[in-house]
Amino acid sequence: MNMVKSLLLGSVAGLAAVAGAQAADLPVKAKAVEYVKVCSAYGAGFYYIPGTDTCLKIDGYARFDTYLNAVGTFNPNISSVAGTGFNGPGAGGAAYPMADDDDSSYLTRARAVMGMDARTQTDYGTLRSYIRFGMNWDSQTSAGGGSNIGFYFERAFIQFAGFTFGYTQSFFDTGISYSYSTLYAGSNQWTTALAYTAQFGNGFSATIALEDAANRITGVQASAVGAYSPTAGLSYTNYQSGQEFPDIVGNLRIDQAWGSAQLSAAAHQVGALTPTYAGTGTSFLGQNSSDTWGWAIGGAVEIKLPVIAPGDSLYIQANYADGALSYVGLSGTSQGRGVALGSIDPATTIGFSSGAFYTLADAVWNQTTLSYDTVSAWSIQGQFRHFWTPGFRSAIFGGYTDVSVPTNTVGATDVNIWQVGVNSIWSPVKNLDLGVEVLYSKVDGDAILGNYATGATAATGGATAVLGGSTDVWSGGFRAQRNF
Repeated sequence: MNMVKSLLLGSVAGLAAVAGAQAADLPVKAKAVEYVKVCSAYGAGFYYIPGTDTCLKIDGYARFDTYLNAVGTFNPNISSVAGTGFNGPGAGGAAYPMADDDDSSYLTRARAVMGMDARTQTDYGTLRSYIRFGMNWDSQTSAGGGSNIGFYFERAFIQFAGFTFGYTQSFFDTGISYSYSTLYAGSNQWTTALAYTAQFGNGFSATIALEDAANRITGVQASAVGAYSPTAGLSYTNYQSGQEFPDIVGNLRIDQAWGSAQLSAAAHQVGALTPTYAGTGTSFLGQNSSDTWGWAIGGAVEIKLPVIAPGDSLYIQANYADGALSYVGLSGTSQGRGVALGSIDPATTIGFSSGAFYTLADAVWNQTTLSYDTVSAWSIQGQFRHFWTPGFRSAIFGGYTDVSVPTNTVGATDVNIWQVGVNSIWSPVKNLDLGVEVLYSKVDGDAILGNYATGATAATGGATAVLGGSTDVWSGGFRAQRNF
């Protein structure tokens, strides 16, 4: 009996040991998986970040561009910001605005962009952060430079309780455009801002903003003409002092079913250094500076026209500026400012050359009063978009800008630019666009292209620079873009 008992106890102990070993090998029970859930509070495409009450939307695009007589993005070869288009990768060519055989007839670009929109509901309303960035591959990255890959940055801002902090569209602008090109008539600037927007209901709102003045500086000249260098092209010395106060921008806006409308105003500080040749000539450049305030007003309206076809719309913008030229356009880009307009087909001398060159500035030096006078300008643009079918649309657009330089400055002459263009975009499937665009630009002014005395040396006897003329440029290109 004792033997049987011992065998039974041994068997039980053995089974317990085996069971314990098997239990040790079993996996620990995992926590329930928390799957990504759809967030419907902010529209399509938002999902809850697992474990949080924050909704996130990820979007972006892949794009391929080809530019003819233009640089990215579809900016025609008529201004200083299009300088890449005025010097090819070889040697011996002149820089902007000399259009010679060294220049490339076309350039290409590939761009990849991703955006992330994160929103959380709080006691003060929606807390939102948005970033949009990417990379470019350009077949030519700079005047005389080869291909390269560069960082692209478009948005980075926070919105909370009516406030906006960060890099975004200027609150002077609407950001609306049916063209690939950024027209030279009309403000369309990205900048850093600290802003507050009040919502009044029924689509009415008002915004007051402090925006970085550096993004709106065109420059300050000692005369209204530019100096020429065989290697650096035509330019002028910029007597702009460092910014001391941000631009003050405000708007009144309405958004309703019929479309939207906006009235805008801005104040821009023009800080300027006294040229060394003024007065006795013993001053040190940068020792003395003065400032005045430029200003601008603008209006824009977009009218939806479904009576013609679903999606059709008309957009009109008009602006006036004095001492703040960026607010009427004149750059062809949302991330830069032009300091000159024109293009010259060079010959052995300027007298035999053809084309145009006019410098741009917020203010120019008055040698009579020994002070700066502000430059004024006005612009108007119109764009119309029509959907022939839901997958095929076209737009026609144009604009005119007129710049008035004070008559009591050296080399003073007015300049104007007008543009007209058309594009057609086919979307064979959803979120895929294949488009072509053609743009005609004309730069014209009051002077004949030739040599003129420069203000910077007139007091000491008289070198010459280049100014005047008329030129026109056809530009355009092709774009393929897949949005997601």
